[in-house]
Amino acid sequence: MPWQGVFDWAGADLGGGDLPGAFADSFSASMPARYGVLFDPRTIRHHAAVSYHRGDRPARAEVWRVFPDGSAALCVVAEDRPGLLSAIAAALVSHRLDVITALVFSRALPGGGTEAVDLLWVRRASSSDAAPIGPDEAISVGEVLSAILSGAISVAEIAARPFASPPPADAPPVVVLFEENDESGCAVLRVEAPDRPGILLSIALELYQHGAQIVRSLVRTADGRAFNRFDIVEFSGAPLSRERRDQIRDAVFAVLTLHRPSEGAA
Repeated sequence: MPWQGVFDWAGADLGGGDLPGAFADSFSASMPARYGVLFDPRTIRHHAAVSYHRGDRPARAEVWRVFPDGSAALCVVAEDRPGLLSAIAAALVSHRLDVITALVFSRALPGGGTEAVDLLWVRRASSSDAAPIGPDEAISVGEVLSAILSGAISVAEIAARPFASPPPADAPPVVVLFEENDESGCAVLRVEAPDRPGILLSIALELYQHGAQIVRSLVRTADGRAFNRFDIVEFSGAPLSRERRDQIRDAVFAVLTLHRPSEGAA
């Protein structure tokens, strides 16, 4: 199973020391039940601190765990809206960071509205770049994301940059299919493809451009292959029709198979 072992990485925890206890409790209570199963109280407090530090900014990103190989786990919080995952992916691409694993959550805010809490394990897009991913770089990711969300930077502009390299000719085929609806009625899109920098941006942007809102997602890469699950609905929150599913499936498949780096695909 491609999701096994996602949370058993050892690393140094960071942050969470200046968080009011009442805010931490409120944050924990507002998160989905499965989030509380996956993370321990200390880690939850760290994630809550990122939400607390966001304040009235459009977005905030912080490192909450670092690993010996220079990779890091980021917590990104922002006002939840359609296209947010593509904006986050664009901010990471702009910093030449590649997603290893991603979990997307959403929580209700006390004053109304919802906040996305996205947890991303990231590494350098270039294997020759051994520089560790530090706190300042994470803050910069959040600032770029804020600029995207405010309209100062275009996701499409970042997505127009080519992949660093095409997948090998003998790579396993791309798989794009819809599974049965989940218990909440969301359409479940599964995508498996050769991993390469920018692949999450390409998929998330394609979903957004076809009017699909990502409610939850689980992303992981292993052995040079990306495994992605997206729970999606219409922007209105309505379920996707069979026709819409076919359109979205074909569009995602096309962007991952028909576009080549020489054509300027993201």
